[in-house]
Amino acid sequence: MYKILIVDDEEIEREGMAQFIDWASFGVELIGTAQNGVEALEMIAMERPDIVLTDIKMPVMDGLELIRRAKESFPQVHFIVLSGYGEYEFTSQAMERGIRHYLLKPCDEEQIEVVLDAVKAEIEAQREQNERVNSYHKAVEQLLPKAKKQIFRDMLLDPDYIRNGREESMWKEWKDVVLLSFSTEKGFDYLEQFVMSNILIELLGEEHVYLSTTVNGTLYYLIEAGVVRIKEAAERMMREFKRMTPDAVFCAMSRKDDVKNLQSLYEEVGELLRIGKAEERTGVISYELFLEKTENSRNLIDYEKLRSAEDFADILSEIYLAFLKMRLNGYTFEQKKDVVDWCIKILCGESCGAENTEEPEKEWRLMENVVNVLASSFGKDLSEGKEEQRVKDILIAMFRKMQDQELSIRYLAKEELFMNEDYLGRLFLKNRKQKFSSFLLEERIRLAQGLMKYAPWLRVSQVAEMVGYSPDGQYFSKAFKKAAGCSPTEYKEELLKKSDFYKCKHTFFHLTVVFFQVLFK
Repeated sequence: MYKILIVDDEEIEREGMAQFIDWASFGVELIGTAQNGVEALEMIAMERPDIVLTDIKMPVMDGLELIRRAKESFPQVHFIVLSGYGEYEFTSQAMERGIRHYLLKPCDEEQIEVVLDAVKAEIEAQREQNERVNSYHKAVEQLLPKAKKQIFRDMLLDPDYIRNGREESMWKEWKDVVLLSFSTEKGFDYLEQFVMSNILIELLGEEHVYLSTTVNGTLYYLIEAGVVRIKEAAERMMREFKRMTPDAVFCAMSRKDDVKNLQSLYEEVGELLRIGKAEERTGVISYELFLEKTENSRNLIDYEKLRSAEDFADILSEIYLAFLKMRLNGYTFEQKKDVVDWCIKILCGESCGAENTEEPEKEWRLMENVVNVLASSFGKDLSEGKEEQRVKDILIAMFRKMQDQELSIRYLAKEELFMNEDYLGRLFLKNRKQKFSSFLLEERIRLAQGLMKYAPWLRVSQVAEMVGYSPDGQYFSKAFKKAAGCSPTEYKEELLKKSDFYKCKHTFFHLTVVFFQVLFK
């Protein structure tokens, strides 16, 4: 049943239509009458009719003004205009306001029925459309959390997602965020995720928890960094989780940063979770807690080079360089073990351990063990076949004797591996697509560059001796220039220019010159 309101200033017309027309037979209910636009607006607000049958020319407020105001507040109301002969101009203005139906006075029931049928058809069409729209909005509301989860997952896993500005409208205002993550051995089921998320939202407020998702069973939350209770909320979530299951849960909280650096935050919490599992830390692990130790190991070991290592040789080379750096610093065996152990915890989530062997084998066994753990974790091991194992033996033997000036394929074949020299050379060339002598030269120069970057104050003779050349440095300088395009001295000078030491020294020299200029002026 549709509701109708009659508006007319002429009482005879108004009451005549109200009393003498069987509105129920047309499928409509008459809810009342009004004598002008003001009364009509009040009744529309109270009764919310579907249809308003209104005259045009009325005192106080005419039909045109009634239509305008009603459309602003009640756009769902449909109007039928009553007009007499000679009122075409007013009717035309009504049609400009979107009114499609009108009746000429006097009108009979047949005319009214025709117009009402047309209006009712429009109302039904509009209701159907509204239902479709509402259904669409409900579907969107149901899908929106899933869509947000997928977007957040893409933001974490795809380094180019934020860089390319995808979905920027959603995150561009997030200038200061924290990434919070939870991990267990078995992952979180739907109920556990629901409980954990509800606790976090309850404690911090929905407006502060921007996004959430799961990646490989690990929960991630992107939170507004200005909230001071993040760590407390995380601890509460861990306590509640322990009530549901005896499984150990690990939690990591990143530093505060711009959302554009989300990839870095993602790597950080990943490292912290691996450390937590390796050390069985079940409290909230914040990045600040391990910053000093991590940064120290980063100066010695290039994690990114290890992660992007193409093969076993790259891993072996990077770890060997790290041990050379630690020797420069006078690290004890326990200190060396602590550094590489930390590296493996960050990259693999386990402890490397070390065999109880005597010096000098102890250090090399540690180094070899670290390389094997990393290579296995990254899928770069060379133990699949007999030939691959032989190449691995060659590489390990080469690095063990890297500081020996006599190192060559002949030396390794005769003194270390007890194999045929020609066979060894062919096997290496087949596997590495490079002669052993060329590979050895490149590795020595790469190690030399790494040492000079780490300690640019080292003398050329010291660097040469550490990578297996004569301390006089002559042959080393020739080999270095051939490979790097500049001499070791020139390479060092460029490094020093970029260092803080050089800048301070340059500033001191400049001030000294100025001082003497003033003094003797």
